[in-house]
Amino acid sequence: MVDALFSPQRQHEVRAAVMARRRLIIPLVAALVLIGGGWMTVWAFGGSKAVAPPSEVPTASATSGRASDELLETAKGLEVTQQQAVDQLQVVQDQLVAQQAETKKLSEQIAALTEKLDALQRSVADIPTAPVAAPVLSPKSRRP
Repeated sequence: MVDALFSPQRQHEVRAAVMARRRLIIPLVAALVLIGGGWMTVWAFGGSKAVAPPSEVPTASATSGRASDELLETAKGLEVTQQQAVDQLQVVQDQLVAQQAETKKLSEQIAALTEKLDALQRSVADIPTAPVAAPVLSPKSRRP
């Protein structure tokens, strides 16, 4: 009966609005359940901490003293770690310097060998080549 009162376009708009509302219901219900569960958890577990006896509550000076001690220990640990990193970096730098010296030495040796090879090639190229005569066969070796 409602379909007969509205145009097809209006019917489509109404159905789209109903579908949009239905799509919003599930996330809203899920959010309400999660919020309610969270409040119940806070109420159940948080309430017992609020009633703690005053003798068990740490004082501000004790808490700050522990924090200072922890901070000092952390700083000392960082200092030790930093010193180890510096020592390792020094070892790596020393190895790099030694490797560079070895590379330079090998490079000089290669250059010297290259010069000697070039000189050897030049001396071989300068040797005059003697004409090669064809071997003469003796009459005995010939057979008629």
